[in-house]
Amino acid sequence: AKGGAELPGESGGITNPWVNLIRAKGMAESLIEGANSVELTDGTRSGLLAYGNLVKAMCLGSLIQMFEQAPIDNSADGAAQFSDRATVLANCITLLEEARDVLSATPMSDEFKSTVLWADINLQKTINAFLSRYQLLAGNYAEAITAADAVLNDSDSTNSMWVYDANNQNPIWNRTVNSPDLNPQTNFGLLGAYIPEAGDGRINFYLGADAGFANADAGGQALSEMLGFFATSTAKIPIYLPGEMLLNKAEAYARQNQLSSAVIQLNLVRQKNDDPLGVNANLAAWTGNETSQIDILEEIYKNRSIELFLTGMRFEDSRRFHPNFVVPSEANTTNERNRNFYPYPTIERENNPNTPPDPSI
Repeated sequence: AKGGAELPGESGGITNPWVNLIRAKGMAESLIEGANSVELTDGTRSGLLAYGNLVKAMCLGSLIQMFEQAPIDNSADGAAQFSDRATVLANCITLLEEARDVLSATPMSDEFKSTVLWADINLQKTINAFLSRYQLLAGNYAEAITAADAVLNDSDSTNSMWVYDANNQNPIWNRTVNSPDLNPQTNFGLLGAYIPEAGDGRINFYLGADAGFANADAGGQALSEMLGFFATSTAKIPIYLPGEMLLNKAEAYARQNQLSSAVIQLNLVRQKNDDPLGVNANLAAWTGNETSQIDILEEIYKNRSIELFLTGMRFEDSRRFHPNFVVPSEANTTNERNRNFYPYPTIERENNPNTPPDPSI
C-alpha cells in the first residue's frame, strides 16, 4: 500500500518478481530455441513449442501488468531492448496464437504429456485462457470473447492448477504464515460501494476469522485469516479461474456497448453455485441499471476484485476501470492504488543501459 512517489528501485517487492519473471522467460526462450533445433518427434516438438510460448507469454504479460515497458527477448549481453505496452501485449497474443495453432496442427505426443505436463493441467485451455486475458487488455474485445468461449466450451473438465507438496510449498501460504501482517485485508481491502454484499459466498471461501490488524506503518487495516487456494502448505493454486472467463466476456461486451449480453455474463458470475473450484458467489441477479455502461462496468470491476482475489489482476484492473483514481500519497494506505506503474529495479538499471526512465508515478 505504501510507496507512491517514494517507492525505490531497490524494493524487493519489485525486484524479486522482475528477476524471477525475466529468468523464467529466458528458460522459455531456451526451450523454444531447443525445440526448433533438436531432433524430436513432431508431437513432442509441438508440445514443447506450445508450452514454451505459453510460459513466455505469461511472463511478458505479468511484466507489462507491473511495468510501463518490458524486454520481449532476453539478451546474453545484458542489454535487452525494451518495448512499450502495446507491443508487448501484441507479442503475448502472437505467442499464444502460435501455441494454439501448433497444437491444433500437430497434437502433442504421449511422450510430452508424460514427461513434461502434469495431471492438473489442460494446456489448450490454459493457452486460450491467457489469450482471452491479453486480448481483453489489448482492447481486442471480440477476440477476448472467442478465446474465453474456447475455455468455457471445452469438453475436458480439467482445471489447470499449480501443484505443491511438502518440498515445494504454496508460496502465498508460506508468505502469509511467516508474515502474519500480510494476511488479506478484511473485505478484500475493498471500501465503500465495492464492499462485498452480505451473503456473497466468496467471502467465506477466501477469508476466515478475524486476524487482527496490519502493522501501523502499513495502514493498520483489519485483517482476516487466509483461506481458499492459500489455506495450507500444499493447496493447489489455479493457473486461471473459470470465473475470469465469464468476467472477461462481461467486460468485453460492456465495452462494445452490448449491455444486455454483458449483464447476462455478469449474472452468471453473481449467481454461480456450481463453480468447479468452489468459487461461488451464490447471489441474486444484479438489480442495477442495465442501461448504464458505467454502472455495469463498476459492477464488473467489483466482481473481478472479489472473484479473482490474489490472481495478480487488481492493479491492472484498477488502471483499466479507474484510470484517474491514482493517489500518489505515501501516507494514504487505503486508496485504490498510489501508482500507475512501478519503477524499474535498480539491479536492471545498473546492468542494462537500455532501461527506460522510471514513470513519474
